[in-house]
Amino acid sequence: RLLGVPASDPAATEARAFMQLHGGAIAAPSWAKFWLTVLGVHEWEGVNSIPAEMWLLPNWFPFHPGKLWCHCRMVYLPMCYLYCTRFTNPYKFSDTTVCDLRSE
Repeated sequence: RLLGVPASDPAATEARAFMQLHGGAIAAPSWAKFWLTVLGVHEWEGVNSIPAEMWLLPNWFPFHPGKLWCHCRMVYLPMCYLYCTRFTNPYKFSDTTVCDLRSE
């Protein structure tokens, strides 16, 4: 849908039916909820917390994010920023695709 595929497209219809059969956005994995929220389709209240404060722990702490695999670190830090600022699409109420997704 974000690439301009209409809601009536067979692939979009099949994907929507699959998602609804499996609980919809509420039952989606946390990363899906995160990106749906950034897009403006979901609300931040439904996203698990991503505490940026973990970066303030001393390096010797066993769960310091700096000890994560490099690709995890590169994803975790920007996700922390977006979560802490509660960033969301500024056009979420005027973008027709986002409004359509919210109603679907």
